[in-house]
Amino acid sequence: MKPSALKDGRIVISISGEIVPGDSDGLKAAIKVANDAGKFVSSIRLNSPGGNLLEGAKIADAVRFAKMATNVGQGATCASACFLVFAAGETKFANYTAQIGVHGASDENGAETVQSNAATVSMAKMAKELGVPSAIIGRMVVTPPSEMVWLSPADLQSMGTTMVGKPIQLPVASAGPLAPQTQPGAPMQLQQATKASAPVSWKDFTNKAFELSRQQNGGTPKTLRSCQPEERTCATGVMFKLDGTDAIALTRENLDGKIVERELCTFNDFGDVRTCMDWDSKETHRDMKDTKGVWTKVSN
Repeated sequence: MKPSALKDGRIVISISGEIVPGDSDGLKAAIKVANDAGKFVSSIRLNSPGGNLLEGAKIADAVRFAKMATNVGQGATCASACFLVFAAGETKFANYTAQIGVHGASDENGAETVQSNAATVSMAKMAKELGVPSAIIGRMVVTPPSEMVWLSPADLQSMGTTMVGKPIQLPVASAGPLAPQTQPGAPMQLQQATKASAPVSWKDFTNKAFELSRQQNGGTPKTLRSCQPEERTCATGVMFKLDGTDAIALTRENLDGKIVERELCTFNDFGDVRTCMDWDSKETHRDMKDTKGVWTKVSN
């Protein structure tokens, strides 16, 4: 993390390399030093392959709060956790030769688990709050952690990025291996793979949810089954905890046994409001539970 002064006196802070715990505090300290000297930090320059997801989210919050610009310069890379920082910019700039990429999360062994999928959902929620288009968020969620989706200039422009430099015809080759990205409490290896791997299936995800629920409930998974005659659907779910938060994987079927909806939901502390992500469309919404125990959508 390196501050530098422009000719007009404004300060630019460059963040390069892997994002690690403590970087958000370092950024805040650098901003304070500049402000105490009567200087204004106008933008953040990024060249990072990713790193600690929680730390990236904290840096993104600081960038958004300070309404700073973000910039990925010529030949620079900004992937994984770094993407959240880039998306947080009040204004965003990217060189045509820059590489900006997204993908999902994995655990410390490079595997996709219930916890890592929840971390991906959290990353997607923050990206949505930062105004990232659903098309990009969808690719973030479905891309395995062993792969990377490099965003095109059109993708970047769709999220309000100003492209600088000269357009190129072919993407630039990766500058090197990706740094690890981690969710709170557990490291997750994120490395670019030469061989593609398939996204985790709903069946695999629910199997992992059942196993986690079994471990958390004395050997017997916590499940539910309910039907809504007015909607002519029945739902089957498995409940488990993610970092202390109640969550549920739900499958809804119609009278013909056809699956009409698959969701991953997390509950608030009172258990009466839940935030859900549609497994297929990657859209999120919130539901509220009424006094009769019926869930009603309250927002998109």
